[in-house]
Amino acid sequence: MTDQHNPTHSSGPRYTPVELAKLLRLPAPTAQQAQVISAPVRPLLVVAGAGSGKTETMAARVLWLVANAHVRPEQVLGLTFTRKAAGELGARVRSRLGLLVRQLGRDDLIAGEPTVATYHSYAARVLREHGVRAGYEPTARLLTEAAAWQLADAVVRSYDGDMSAVTAAPATVTDAVLRLAADLSEHLRAPADLAAWTGRFFAQVQSRPGKVPRAVRDLLGRQQARLQLLPLVRAYTERKRTLEAIDFGDQLAHAAAVATGHPETGVVERDRYRVVLLDEYQDTSHAQAVLLRALYGGGHPVTAVGDPCQSIYGWRGASAGTLDRFPGEFPTRAGEPAAVLSLTTSWRNRPEILDVANAVSRPLREYGHRVAELAPADVVSPRVASQTVHCALVSTYADEARWLARRILGAWRSAARVDEDVPAFEIPVPDRPTTAVLVRTRAQVPVIAETLRSYGLPVEVVGLGGLLETAEVMDIVSVLRVLADPTDGSALLRIITGPRWRIGPRDLVALYRRARQLAAERRVAAAGSEPELVDRLRARE
Repeated sequence: MTDQHNPTHSSGPRYTPVELAKLLRLPAPTAQQAQVISAPVRPLLVVAGAGSGKTETMAARVLWLVANAHVRPEQVLGLTFTRKAAGELGARVRSRLGLLVRQLGRDDLIAGEPTVATYHSYAARVLREHGVRAGYEPTARLLTEAAAWQLADAVVRSYDGDMSAVTAAPATVTDAVLRLAADLSEHLRAPADLAAWTGRFFAQVQSRPGKVPRAVRDLLGRQQARLQLLPLVRAYTERKRTLEAIDFGDQLAHAAAVATGHPETGVVERDRYRVVLLDEYQDTSHAQAVLLRALYGGGHPVTAVGDPCQSIYGWRGASAGTLDRFPGEFPTRAGEPAAVLSLTTSWRNRPEILDVANAVSRPLREYGHRVAELAPADVVSPRVASQTVHCALVSTYADEARWLARRILGAWRSAARVDEDVPAFEIPVPDRPTTAVLVRTRAQVPVIAETLRSYGLPVEVVGLGGLLETAEVMDIVSVLRVLADPTDGSALLRIITGPRWRIGPRDLVALYRRARQLAAERRVAAAGSEPELVDRLRARE
């Protein structure tokens, strides 16, 4: 270890990653992790496989930078996608810095703390603080999803232009307008750009000789329908401008425009944050990448972490190629591509699972993504069955659910070393291995959950979708829907046929007839004894 009291960097780092871990009584990093943690303070790309400990490595890098006096804690910016991930990374960084302060007795290390935020919230702050440079009002109101939908719905319902190629209901058209507006913002494009591209596409297709296949005709029809939505997108944008309001897509697009059009914005941000960590960089959209490149390009110490095999936001403009382009888009001050390091040790899965994962992701690597195969840790958890990975081809979704239930119950019995006829509820809780069932669509959840329960397996549906499928919650939601819209027939039917009122079909028919009769009597009373009105009412009956 070098001199701990020398504040200069000429003699090299005062702590190595291994020494820091030992000082704070933390697990020692692997060789790959140590290489990332102590990498030079310049642009760096870290390709981190699933379960490779990237969050711990990022927190350890911040700790190493602060401990070796490269930066102060408040000069570190960390960005990720979700509030949960931001909270987890921020809590881990603060915990490590707290340990460092207690061990070294240096209160100056807690004078400030790193900024850890989501990409969207950071873009909002950039727009709020620098938007006036490009003429954006800092007092613009941010629309919630519900408010944006209501605004777009009002535009759709008042529109009287050509909609001959659009056959959807008004609510579906509203959703399509919002999606199209968001896509244009994420790609930093205007409606005129899309209209021009579509015109060129039509001209190119129609210039081809021969008969147009049905699939191509359907594609052209969808393009035509999208063109007819553009006036609605323009009207929605104009309505927001009139109300001095923006949505989430505008927030990001405006921030990117400010950063690219006004270089002084980047000067301020780079002075504020001397080191930047970008989590899940493979899922950044085009607008986010442009914003970050404008603010922190040109050799600023940016560490991007991600895995192109885990890119999931392609529908939003993200691309796995974003990660591959990082070294060239964030070069060093000398103009050289950023360094690339890897984390390939998976701490989450056993070797059998990793063998399958590597086989499934092999086409992605052959396609060109520079991702190494995942390797298991030196010490792995014990096996819960003699065969870990199975694949089944079944006839129906019900057969699939039963196969899943039998597999899980068999794994429980194997782990607990009990006979095959022992029911699930008799297996001790500590002996039950944790089990997860992943589904492609939410519609599969009820059947699988009910089947698992029929085998005596306790089930917890994770997420809001599982909560909304609970009978009691569905009743409450139905009441709220009827209060908001008394014409919501499906919600009203659930309420009056439910356990609270128990009104059956025959009662509903009788109620309907009685309601018609009362309505007719009221109309007659209101109209007096006018013969023609009475005759019309009787004719309707």
